[in-house]
Amino acid sequence: MLANTFVALISGLLTSVSFNFSCLSFFIWFGLFPLFTLLYRTKNAPIYFFIAGFIQYLTTIFWISFVSKLGFILLSLYLAIYWFIFGHLSLYFIRSKYAIFVLPALWVILEFIKENILGGFGWVNFAYSQYKNLFLIQISDILGAKSISFLIVMVNFLIFFSLHNKKIVLKEFLYTIFILIIVIIYSLFRLKTLDSSFTVKLTVIQPNIHQEIKWDVNSQDFIIERLKELGNRAGENTLLLYPEASWPKVIDMRGRYQIEEISDNLNRDALIGVVIDEEGCFYNSAILIDKEGNIKGLYRKIKLVPFGEYVPFRKLLGFIDVLNTLGDISRGKEVYIFNYKDRKFGTIICFEDTFPILVSTFSKRSDFLVNITNDAWFRGEPEASQHFSIMTFRAIENRISIVRSANTGISGYVDFLGRASKLNVNGKEVFTEGLSSFELPLNSKRSIYNRLGEFFVGICGLIVLGASMGNKIGGKYGVKVGDSKN
Repeated sequence: MLANTFVALISGLLTSVSFNFSCLSFFIWFGLFPLFTLLYRTKNAPIYFFIAGFIQYLTTIFWISFVSKLGFILLSLYLAIYWFIFGHLSLYFIRSKYAIFVLPALWVILEFIKENILGGFGWVNFAYSQYKNLFLIQISDILGAKSISFLIVMVNFLIFFSLHNKKIVLKEFLYTIFILIIVIIYSLFRLKTLDSSFTVKLTVIQPNIHQEIKWDVNSQDFIIERLKELGNRAGENTLLLYPEASWPKVIDMRGRYQIEEISDNLNRDALIGVVIDEEGCFYNSAILIDKEGNIKGLYRKIKLVPFGEYVPFRKLLGFIDVLNTLGDISRGKEVYIFNYKDRKFGTIICFEDTFPILVSTFSKRSDFLVNITNDAWFRGEPEASQHFSIMTFRAIENRISIVRSANTGISGYVDFLGRASKLNVNGKEVFTEGLSSFELPLNSKRSIYNRLGEFFVGICGLIVLGASMGNKIGGKYGVKVGDSKN
């Protein structure tokens, strides 16, 4: 039992390292291999999958504990359940003749479910660890990011299968190598042939306002002055992009003078994150204002952060006193598209970029996207890079350039090929103030993924369904699971 627990610990740490240190992202390609050996040794393997998942999340999203230690532990336990389910189903499907495809398909389905139920949590999907590997991940514009997760699990299983079935792995080896070669060739082709159709001039502002003073009434003048000073350093013929909730006052939409206060201070066309009050309902919003103070558009955030912006199951959890002290942000209902100098753009706020379907919906009607966020809560790295990695995949999936304005960083943009340009001040990307003006390269043609969505998940569902119907227990290619009770 102790040995199996140690194996689970190793797997959890190997996968975690891949997200926390991009230079070690290759670890994830063999991070699951130790767990697969437990499927061979014990029927209690799902328990160790749960332990590995719990360790992975504890060491990958530990920055959530800076906001809520209890929430962090409960979330990690919940997410580890998906590893348990994967381990449980793997005990059955590992005997399938085509387990080399079935197990990766299972993983993809579970990532999709995790991303879309109970508020959704798309963080730490395996693919995101590979965001710098542009020569591999371009296939995402057809199959989505989860196709890279599929490949990662496939390679892990091949390593396991090769060591335990040395004489019968030729087909599995050829399947895997063939798919990898196709994916790499396709990536090289897209990187070479895709080019910019036109550009738009933008300026990202990173004000670096510490969370402790962000809503302090006595700090409002200081914050406004910093927003103004940074904006005035940009040229006039540009759109200023300010972070999520960067304006330090709640805006009552009935008060015209409040809008004029923003425009008078910024004196530029600007997209700025604000909290607005509409008849007692508060919305986390992005508002586009021209230099004359005219409102050119307003987007209200659709995907809200559970226990951050609203309390799910509030009536059921009413016995927890601290939750009763939290107010709810209202949910927006409309996917709103802004217009700026004949260019259209959608704005995704905070962690909305972790929802592929939502981002795809914005992308269909946009020339580019803007992500405004405030990651100050989480004290910089590795959360900042983890968040940036997700945006990289959204850009490639839809073949659309995405700009990010983050309060404390990372700010910059990712173009439609996944190439990044980050705001860097004296060697620092986070917890530094600054601005960056650039001509954002744009692509006029959206991707196959943008048109068809998560159809690869459906393919994975068919693979699992076919295996369920045709699985032959103890077949020729099966792995005999040990009877150990450890």
